[in-house]
Amino acid sequence: MRISYSSLETFENCPLKYKYSEIDKIKEPKTKEAVFGNYLHQVLKWFYQQDPHFPTLEGLIEYYYNHWPAFAKTSGNKPPPVKTTTSKLKIENSLWQDENEEKAYFQEGLRMLEQYYKFNFPPKTTILDLETRFEAVVDETPDQPGGKHILTGVIDRIDKLPDGSLEIIDYKTGKRMPSQKEVDSNLQLALYALGLKRKWPKVDLEQLRLSLYFLKFNEKIETKKTEEDLIKTQQKIINLIHRIQTSSFEPKASPLCNWCGYRPICPIWRQFYEAGSEKDFNGINIEEKIDEYFKLREDKNKLENELKKLKNLIEVYSQQKGLKRVFGTNGYFAQEITNKVSYDKNKLKEVLEPLGKWEEILAIDQKKLDQIIKEIPPEVREEIEKAKKVEKVAEYLEANEKTKKEWEEELR
Repeated sequence: MRISYSSLETFENCPLKYKYSEIDKIKEPKTKEAVFGNYLHQVLKWFYQQDPHFPTLEGLIEYYYNHWPAFAKTSGNKPPPVKTTTSKLKIENSLWQDENEEKAYFQEGLRMLEQYYKFNFPPKTTILDLETRFEAVVDETPDQPGGKHILTGVIDRIDKLPDGSLEIIDYKTGKRMPSQKEVDSNLQLALYALGLKRKWPKVDLEQLRLSLYFLKFNEKIETKKTEEDLIKTQQKIINLIHRIQTSSFEPKASPLCNWCGYRPICPIWRQFYEAGSEKDFNGINIEEKIDEYFKLREDKNKLENELKKLKNLIEVYSQQKGLKRVFGTNGYFAQEITNKVSYDKNKLKEVLEPLGKWEEILAIDQKKLDQIIKEIPPEVREEIEKAKKVEKVAEYLEANEKTKKEWEEELR
């Protein structure tokens, strides 16, 4: 199987998105976050391609201004001074909600680049390669036949440091910076190490840094990988590929849905985008019925709270009076006593095990298992993952209170 890191990441985040993209080949509309991130990558690539005649800060900003994806310029236009760059922006791209949104993104990119230039120029390293395409071959183990898998990807930058060691750098434009622990277990960086080892077999992992550069925060987080780490990475890739090969590609809701271009066709989100008669079912407007449901549930909750208060009052009355029954005109309350049954586990085992019945009463406590999984090493978690069997017992609808207006505001 030939697969990229981005495809593996897509599958882990949402199997259905993987199917839409990699199997059905449905082109995903680009989000503003993706366009913005890709553009900053383009600008930095251009900047380092000028080596050894690096542009000034003004030159970098000029390139940024002139090639901005949604900037409509006429012949003879010259980029304005750095501090007033956004003053002449025009919106000719539906990507942006309005002119203010585009200006905000433009200004944020400008801030990132100015900050980056200030702390990274002049360069203290030698640029070996930019946007390096790589392939890494992953072999199946003997007891898991399936041949070879080819992992592909692109490394933003490879530097040679003054001490002779190498550094892989991947730019990130997101709004969140992960912990050191998350970076240490980052699959993307591990795949980059695999890819570089295949491209340059003599690379010493001890002399290789793997870094994520978070442009928004102007922070770089580094990690390293050992040969043992790469073996574990290969096994994780094989496990992921096996899951893809046997997957039913169910959608997986998460905060990442806010940046997904497949929402209008996804069964989780599709109805949200339907309009008018599309929401009718046998002449009934489903949206109205959903609203009616939540109104009735709200009334029900109020009634249940009132019932609970009345019942508590009656219980206090009966206890203080020492009564086993209390009567009203339309009914009565009777005191019921229930006994909680428990067993001595060791004695129970002594009785049932000789009869071959002990195993029949044992069951996995999922909550306890989930807690244990958090505490054990990653390699053991993978073994437990292999032992997991997922059986669809039932599908049901779960009601959640969140208005359409709140969803629309969150998805902006």
